[in-house]
Order: sequence, then structure tokens, then C-alpha cells
Amino acid sequence: MKPVQFKVPAPQDKSIYIQEDVLDKFYPYMHRHEEYQLIWIKEGIGQLLLDDNVHEFQPGDIFLLGTNQAHVFKSFIAGVSVRSVSLFFSPKGALSTMATMPELRNLLDFVHKCQRGFKVPPKHQGQVCYYIEILQKSDFLDQLVNFFYLLKSLSKVFAELEPLSGVQLAKREISKPFRIEKLCKFLEEHFKEDISLDEIAEKANLTPHAFCRYFKNCTGKTFVAYLNELRIREACKLLGLGRHDSISLIAYDAGFNSITNFNRVFRSILGISPKIYVRNYRNYLYD
Repeated sequence: MKPVQFKVPAPQDKSIYIQEDVLDKFYPYMHRHEEYQLIWIKEGIGQLLLDDNVHEFQPGDIFLLGTNQAHVFKSFIAGVSVRSVSLFFSPKGALSTMATMPELRNLLDFVHKCQRGFKVPPKHQGQVCYYIEILQKSDFLDQLVNFFYLLKSLSKVFAELEPLSGVQLAKREISKPFRIEKLCKFLEEHFKEDISLDEIAEKANLTPHAFCRYFKNCTGKTFVAYLNELRIREACKLLGLGRHDSISLIAYDAGFNSITNFNRVFRSILGISPKIYVRNYRNYLYD
């Protein structure tokens, strides 16, 4: 069940690429691509499976999919055509040369912060659709300029955007992100290791008690709950790949020190057992 590494058929002479699709069904395989994808669902009702999360979609919904996020759209009603408009772009491509420009740096930083994707809140969908339609009618320089207007519009509602997958910070932390982002980055890089409260508190230059209070205030979660969510996210990815011979091996590879604890935490976060998750995941992909 390894996601297909998809190559977006974008022309070489454009920094961004926009296409409208009217199809019998969405591309049916779990896949990923290096480009960000902003997709506007014009027709179709179903579910988006992205990394370790499932999101329902309906006409008017707009999603940003991050670089190399494994995903697949599936319609609820077979035989009914779907219609969507997708905008593909990569900050590592031609746009990377603009990252040093002071006027554009904030917009490209905003894109970088959205690597886990997001769904545009309903009250802002109309404005985003407006910019997408303008992009469809534009070409070359006009299209690029309008693309930055679109990013500017999205960046203004950053505080209202929630990532489509993984663990998120509390919105109140956006105004003071440096210390907590540094700590969360450390956890994301070392969550498979045995990280003690004393160790992470020392990195924050706080006492364990002060650290717990600070971390909960910033993320809305306790340190243990946050760490467990990172580990369960990794476990879901490993379960989806289907490379391991047993769930026990996945539990240990994700950072848990016992299968009992893994099963308990998995149920508490997702509401089902790992075995049922695997069964549902396969049925979702292949039904």
C-alpha cells in the first residue's frame, strides 16, 4: 500500500500550473507529489484520505495539500462525474529564486508553515474561489502576480487554518512561535526515542513543572499527549505501508516501549484498535 510517487505534468515554462478536471472519478490510487496542490471541489461528494486522517468533502470545499502528503479522493456515489480545479506549485522550483525578496518572503514562509495542508474555512471559500477563477483566466506574468494575491488572501486567515494531518499548535501560540516551534521540531525529530520530561524541560530552560504549564498553554495538550500523537501518526503511516510482519514491530518502531501501551493509546486517540484501522484502511482504498 505504498503511495505512488506521482509526477505532475506541469509545463517547464511556468512557475505555477493550473488545471480543471471533469472526470468519471478522481485518481483512484493513494499517491503523493513534490508540488503543493490547492484543489477546489466544484462537483463531487466523498472523502479525502490524507496521511493518517480522513476528511469529508462536498462542492465548494477547498484543500491545500502539502508537498509529498500521501492522499486519495474517493467519491461516495459511483458513476457520478467529479469536477475540480487544481493549482500546483513548488517553492523549491522556480519560486525559490523569489524567496530572498523581502516583499515575498512572508508569503513563502506562510507556504512553508502549511506543509501539513489545510481546508479553507467555509466563510473564506468565496474569496479564494474568486482568485482561483482569475488565475484560470490569466497567463504568464499576470498569472504569477495573481498567484501571490491568492497567497496573500490565504495568509491573512492563517490563524483560522488547521492542519489536515498530524499534531497542531494552539492558535494562541501563533503570536510567539519561536520557542515552542523549536521544542516541537525536536520532538518531531526524536519522538521514537525515550524522551523524559526532565530532558525536554532542560532544553526549554524551565523546571519540569513550569515546562508542563508552558507546553499545555501553547499547544493545548500535555507533553505526554503530544508525544503520543506524534507516535500514533507514525504508526498509522507504517500500518498503511504494510511492510511489517506484526503490529508489535510497528509499535516499537513508532516509539512505544510496550504493545499494551500502544494499543491503549491508539484506541484513546483514534477510537479503534490497530487491527481494525488496518482493515478499514484497506477497505477504503480497494472497495
